[in-house]
Amino acid sequence: MLAAALIAGDNGRSPAKPSRTMLRVAAREQDPGLERAAFEAKIDGSPTKVLRVQGPEDDLVILIVLDLSGDPTLVDAAREALTQRIESLAENHWVGLMRAQDGLKALVDPTGEREGVLSAIRDYAATGKAGLLDTIEPVAALGQRLMQRSGVRVAVVYVTDSNISNYREDYTNPVINSSDSRDLSRKFSDQLVKEKMQKISDQLAMFETPIFVLQLSYFADPINEAYQRGLMLLASESGGLGSFCRSRGEIPSAVEQVLQAAASHWSVSIELKKTKQRAVTVNLSNGTRNIPNRARFALGN
Repeated sequence: MLAAALIAGDNGRSPAKPSRTMLRVAAREQDPGLERAAFEAKIDGSPTKVLRVQGPEDDLVILIVLDLSGDPTLVDAAREALTQRIESLAENHWVGLMRAQDGLKALVDPTGEREGVLSAIRDYAATGKAGLLDTIEPVAALGQRLMQRSGVRVAVVYVTDSNISNYREDYTNPVINSSDSRDLSRKFSDQLVKEKMQKISDQLAMFETPIFVLQLSYFADPINEAYQRGLMLLASESGGLGSFCRSRGEIPSAVEQVLQAAASHWSVSIELKKTKQRAVTVNLSNGTRNIPNRARFALGN
């Protein structure tokens, strides 16, 4: 199913773009919990109809994408925490597994059976070059197609230890024109990373899939800090959650936090009337509360 969907969608980079009549808006569960019947929505400040609400108790497909090639002790801790948490997921939560390094690959199609997923996680080879930045757009497109075909909630969960210097593309040498004294990229070492993150943010605005990112390793140098901030922002903008660990001991609780957030997220389908605008902004409320949600949607008009 995953492999077939990747092939059908040209590896996720050329999704079909039919006329959109609704938007699926992802929002994280709150404390106290949200009320299904109390959701209201606005598009660019104008009220719009809520068509369907799916919440923590409804069916879900979680696509776990592994992007691990660093410290074996961190990888082993992540494996152990993932297997424990996946075993405790609800019966109506299906799990698929993918690999991001050196090209996107489907390892296990979404299934309610846990053993195949757990076995693939145990056998996963943490080698190769980092792949998150190269695969996040096609994975988001894949999640979109799964939502359209199945009608259930879909969440993408990246588990990564990626270091910006471990990508095939060089983000550590941003000089574009060494003869141009006005080339600011030579003065700001993280400029190329920031530009890449903005480009990905604009690409992800075309899709409705919430993305959750768990970064196992914290790197304190300026370029990696810009990279890590960018990952957290991409997750938040999608309606998901980003989290990073500063030590091995933080990994179990971080895995719990990220998978719990993915499993409990809300998907609110709202009416989208015909518009010539290329992008819209959505705001959700629940009773008297304004809800942090996926706000920016590119329509591609």
